[in-house]
Amino acid sequence: MIQRCLLVIIPLVVAACGGAQPPAAGDALVRARQAWAGDWHAVWQIEWTGAPVRGPLVAEVWHAANGRQRVETLEAPTAGMNGLTLVDDGDSAWLYDLRMNRVEQGANDLVRIPLASDALDVVDWLMAEAEGATVNSARGDTLESGPVTRLTLTTGAGDRATLWIHDETGLPAGVQLRSGPWGEVRLVTRSISPITPLDPALFVFQARPGAEVVLVEGGQ
Repeated sequence: MIQRCLLVIIPLVVAACGGAQPPAAGDALVRARQAWAGDWHAVWQIEWTGAPVRGPLVAEVWHAANGRQRVETLEAPTAGMNGLTLVDDGDSAWLYDLRMNRVEQGANDLVRIPLASDALDVVDWLMAEAEGATVNSARGDTLESGPVTRLTLTTGAGDRATLWIHDETGLPAGVQLRSGPWGEVRLVTRSISPITPLDPALFVFQARPGAEVVLVEGGQ
């Protein structure tokens, strides 16, 4: 529900009224694309209407400018999604299940965490689509991660999205999307910050003693 002075998209998201005018939408989008491609750390809350597992899922993400990623699930709607760690070195990926002491290893487009990996793909997609999108409105809001600029977008394909851009860092801090390819998605950051440089050890996977290792190959 959107009122003049209140926005609620999912728990822990509160909007603010008044304050300074948001920056120009075009500048905010350019800054967001540049920041998203860099080194950053965030905690995301993810909900996905219509997905086999809707959420909410809370995941901590470390993203490096050279394409490496680390994702750890902090809160999950099912026991099987608790205690997961995904390490992606830019080519290969390892998904460790702490509860089962089990590792899936394979190409980084095959080894993924449901909802969390998809959410990162959604933001990648929206950052690409935003370049040619129509900005219908812009205003200032506040999320749990801090003051943001809220942009309401319509993509060239007619998909409608709301994108919140963190004022301090320029990083995408929230997404609400209704799209044919993606369905209905709600993402919001509990915290987000640039970190340069990221510790290289974050992207080096080491299996625990006795872990079962399963190779994931294309076509399975």
